Amino acid sequence: MSIDDILALAERGQFDEAIQRVPELYDPVEQIRALTKIALIMAEKGLGEWVWDVIEDAEYIAENSKESYVKSLGYALIGAALFKLGDQDGAEEYLDMALEEASGIEDPLEKGEVVAEIARSVAMTGDLDGAMELFDEAFDLIARAEIDYRTKVDELIKIGEIIEKTGDDLPSRTAREFYRIAFDIFDKLRVNQRAAIVEKKLLLTKTVENVGLPEIRKALLEGRYHYALALIRRKFKGVKVLMGQLEVALWMKMVNDPEYIDLTNQTLSELQNTEVLPSNAYSIALILTELEYLREALYFVRLIDDQVKRDEALRKIALAFSEQGEFEAARKVAGAISDPILRTQTLRDIEAIEIG
Repeated sequence: MSIDDILALAERGQFDEAIQRVPELYDPVEQIRALTKIALIMAEKGLGEWVWDVIEDAEYIAENSKESYVKSLGYALIGAALFKLGDQDGAEEYLDMALEEASGIEDPLEKGEVVAEIARSVAMTGDLDGAMELFDEAFDLIARAEIDYRTKVDELIKIGEIIEKTGDDLPSRTAREFYRIAFDIFDKLRVNQRAAIVEKKLLLTKTVENVGLPEIRKALLEGRYHYALALIRRKFKGVKVLMGQLEVALWMKMVNDPEYIDLTNQTLSELQNTEVLPSNAYSIALILTELEYLREALYFVRLIDDQVKRDEALRKIALAFSEQGEFEAARKVAGAISDPILRTQTLRDIEAIEIG
């Protein structure tokens, strides 16, 4: 049984069976990872009284291992879980223990991989700068190691994969920088297929920004749009749900799924009965512009009270009209831009597109 199968049991509330299945995972680090994730699922479902027993099971595996690799990674995973459970002091203690244990590892390849995994856990606590510093350290350990070129490349690819997984675990806005670094590593090492996958993930973080939780992005990458929409409705409320639906529609459009039209129309209908704040109106207008629902986007521009953002939205809509060949509409929208410099530049851009 895989860790995903075990976590699926936990998500369904079958915690006893999930915990009983953990020993079937051969790798003790994966056992600790599974237990910490089960604990977090329990906490999410309001079963706080059982959480600490599961954390203790994870601690037992880490503390009783004779391998520094298992101890350091186990402590890091527990530290990240404790942070999410609200125990910041405990989190810092375990992460410090993880780094101390890793410092005794002599093999630079093993140490580099361990430090990178600790960095991944540190990122889960929100300390992104600290995580980046540790990733730099891990990269340097591998780069300076006296090993053959092929082995060094393989190890650097492993670091890139851990950085990519870090992005997978974070919300869109914080995931981006990790994806950029991972892409840069894969691109420079000519791991083209991996680079293309990370590039797609990076694009997704830019598309699904307001509701870009890891589990929602994962569902979208797998093409499970209805499940992603269900998650959005479960995790968010009010206008955020509708903004999320529009972001999903935009992603569907990007991957050439024609059902994005139905989802966009449905969401617009729902928005008619929803109060939209000026800050949300700006985001909605931009998403609708990307979806090429330009006249609908103009409606939401009227709700934006920040003049700079309003002008930015009007410029995007005007240029989108011109790209569609609707130059009269484009010039009319551009004329509504309050900033005279931006308005002039937009009209020039429209003319350049028209000339061709």
